[in-house]
Amino acid sequence: METDASQNTKQANLIKEPRFDLGTLAQTSLPLEIIYQPFRGNNRTDLANLDGQEITVSFRNEVPNIPSTTYGTFGLYRYPAKFIPQVVAYAIETWGQPGQKMIDPYAGSGTTGLVARLYGVDYELWDLNPLLEVLHSIAVMPPRPVPVKNLVETVMKSTQQWLPQWINLHYWYPEPVLPLLSRVWGFYHNLEDEYTQKLLTVPLLKVTRIFSYNDPQRQKLSRSPKAIQRVDTLLNGDWQHNFAKLLYDEVLIVLQKLNEYQTLKWVNRNVQANIVCGKDSLDLVKHCEPEKNQWNMLITSPPYLQAQEYIRCSKMDLFWLGYTEAQIRDLAKQELPYKHVEPIPILSETYATYRHLINEPHLRQMYDQYFHSVLGTLTHLSEYITERMCLFVGEATVRGRSIPIDRIIAEHFVSQGWQHEVTLIDKIVARVMFRAKVNPATGIEDRRMPTENLVVLRKKN
Repeated sequence: METDASQNTKQANLIKEPRFDLGTLAQTSLPLEIIYQPFRGNNRTDLANLDGQEITVSFRNEVPNIPSTTYGTFGLYRYPAKFIPQVVAYAIETWGQPGQKMIDPYAGSGTTGLVARLYGVDYELWDLNPLLEVLHSIAVMPPRPVPVKNLVETVMKSTQQWLPQWINLHYWYPEPVLPLLSRVWGFYHNLEDEYTQKLLTVPLLKVTRIFSYNDPQRQKLSRSPKAIQRVDTLLNGDWQHNFAKLLYDEVLIVLQKLNEYQTLKWVNRNVQANIVCGKDSLDLVKHCEPEKNQWNMLITSPPYLQAQEYIRCSKMDLFWLGYTEAQIRDLAKQELPYKHVEPIPILSETYATYRHLINEPHLRQMYDQYFHSVLGTLTHLSEYITERMCLFVGEATVRGRSIPIDRIIAEHFVSQGWQHEVTLIDKIVARVMFRAKVNPATGIEDRRMPTENLVVLRKKN
């Protein structure tokens, strides 16, 4: 739920945002073709004087020029724990400016880069998941006129064949569907037109998932009776016609989203972007060099404490895009639950206090490994950040006890000499995962994160 009106009024009095003048409020009702002029950080002087206070905000309301969290190519494809664009936009409007450089070491689907591009900010994105590069390259494409009906008919009539090198393929798909999937993906993998291939990528991934036994309400790849029943129902009718109709609709949606994203461009500047994926951020940061790597700002949303298997969430897509069992297995081995992480000093009393409360050895190991990895990466990277780090995190639970990750991060970096400027607390208003009163893995009441917090740290001169 969003913060209520009384809370917004109190916070508006505390943070005297320049965006609340009459001219700015009018922007919320302007048609989209009128260009929005973002406010710059040098007007937001009050935020610099809060000295680590926690303040409730609604980023969705604070950045009205982005109509929704899924507007444009921000909603191109479902991705676990997606970073909402308004958070990045708020940070750039408050503390950034065109021509600066920004990095996101846990870039996910690339939201930080897509927002930075709108403001004329150069950016670098890192992520272990190769989907980052795939989705980013599609999201920034200019829209073109495309004969969608003819394209879909050509795809459906394809005689080329291709299936992924996936030993469990028949476990995830009904046999009648596989010949059609072989033809449409055969067409895709033999396309020489790069634009058309990119345009088809997300629609094919979406429709291919619809005809799989994967349960879309679960983040990790997972079969369920409900999903099997859904596919059986699909196959009762003219399912090939339905497949073509879904593909047609999804191509139109991508073209619409490409057009929406282009209408948001506010700064006319040739932005420099560098996308690095397929490697863990902790390994990448060890190869940074002071004379080559400097960024004004770091903006990121680190992995969740107990939801780190993003490759498992994406492996169905990776198989259809051409990755092999061996490649995906190698990527999965680099994820937090499985890779070895060198311990570092965690300079936080809160970290030590909560660690002492965890009795089970395997949970304590998970707790340690998480902070050694995330804070290890961020501590290394902090040496190359010249101005600010903005870290969007939420509380996670271990055995029903909330872990204040934002405070642990803030304490650690204050001990490193950084200034904790403010923590902005935003209520979570939507989730795509299924809800359960009791966590089936633990038998303990399931407490979803009610808020996510933007921890803002400034490097002292």
